[in-house]
Amino acid sequence: MKPPLLLCVLLLIAPAALGAQPAASTGQELASQSVHAPVLPAPRSERPVDPADSLYRLARAALNDGDFKKAATLFATVADRYPDSEFAPDALYYRAYALSRSGTSHDLALAIISLDRQEQRYPRAATLGDAKQLRASLRAEQAKRGNANAFGEIAEGANTLKAENRCPTEDDDMRLTALNGIAQMDPDQVIPVLQKLLSRTDDCSVRLRKRAVWMVAQTKEEERSDILLKVASSDPNSDVRREAVQWLADVNTERAAKALDSILFGTTEAEMRDRALSALSRHKSPSARASLRRFAEQTNVPTDQRVRAVYYVGNGRRTGDESDYLRALFAKTASPEIREAIIESLSQQKTPDRTTWLLGVARDKRQEIEVRKKALHYAGQSGVEIKDLLALYDEMSGQPEMQDQMLYVYRQRKEPEATDKLMQIARSEKNTDLRKKAIFYLSDKKDPRVKQFLLDLINQ
Repeated sequence: MKPPLLLCVLLLIAPAALGAQPAASTGQELASQSVHAPVLPAPRSERPVDPADSLYRLARAALNDGDFKKAATLFATVADRYPDSEFAPDALYYRAYALSRSGTSHDLALAIISLDRQEQRYPRAATLGDAKQLRASLRAEQAKRGNANAFGEIAEGANTLKAENRCPTEDDDMRLTALNGIAQMDPDQVIPVLQKLLSRTDDCSVRLRKRAVWMVAQTKEEERSDILLKVASSDPNSDVRREAVQWLADVNTERAAKALDSILFGTTEAEMRDRALSALSRHKSPSARASLRRFAEQTNVPTDQRVRAVYYVGNGRRTGDESDYLRALFAKTASPEIREAIIESLSQQKTPDRTTWLLGVARDKRQEIEVRKKALHYAGQSGVEIKDLLALYDEMSGQPEMQDQMLYVYRQRKEPEATDKLMQIARSEKNTDLRKKAIFYLSDKKDPRVKQFLLDLINQ
């Protein structure tokens, strides 16, 4: 045995038990470290204890325990008995929240009164923003239940949003929250308002337009695909456009799929294309699959995006139809990257002849070496029988790169026949590099015969 090969075997079976000990810090090093004085706790406040403190704590505990009726009563007591307490403003908000959880129309009305009282009495309350959101949701729920006053208030807010062209305020957010509550009940009223908002192009309304995009996507109206497509194609803000494409993915209709197709083939913006591809991959419609196939065949778009389209085609429907398409594309494409992506996608298909096809590509000397290696790799992982792999190593004699890949396949297989083949190669292969690789891969095997085999190699 040549010395380098012997060294390789010894390194594989020798124990690795050496470890470095950490160096101890010297006294001088410790002395040089900065020493900081301990941080003392802040002095206690001299302010007297708030008389509402204990009652407010009881109310919060009841809220946390889910006893909403008790919590609402206790929070009302805090606000009524101690109106000057620091807890009074938040008590009104939490009372409204507790009342809202009961679900009765009477309690919803009491919750609205509590929130209005907070806004009038405590305009700087810390929970005022949350209170406005809650109020908008409550009014929407009242409108759904036929409360004419609530519906009129929301309609008035909608008209304000539709008519004015100023920068949005917090009140506009509340109006949108309320509108969302009745969007399913009366989309004819909501859609025109949202379209008006989405027609704006000013920077200050970007956040409002994003909310409007989301609301359009939640409706069941057929024209929502057209609205989202218009936003995705023409809104001046890229974030708003991307939001529109993202939500089109959840509109699982042929109309939405065609809208995504027009974005995919009509834009040169890389991220928009990526989002359109991802959205189409989630559609189950025939036109969505056709769009992905057509894009995978384009030669005038970036290869990495074509590769992504191939993966989406392969992962969408693992059927013979997709398999036949991918094989046909493999035969006519000139891109090695696309062929490699097709190989990976085909390996995931459940067709019975996929391993035969992969082994055929691995044997095909007309293909690039990396394409052949990838085909061999996935054939080994796709359930090909070990008997079909054992003869390949000798068949590929004179092709060291393919034989090297074959060794890796044997390494990953669990059958004892794969270990036998590696031992045969380690014993008799004339190519020293391949012999070393076979010995190295044998070290990964759990077969009890391997240790004795390696010792026998040393003693030759």
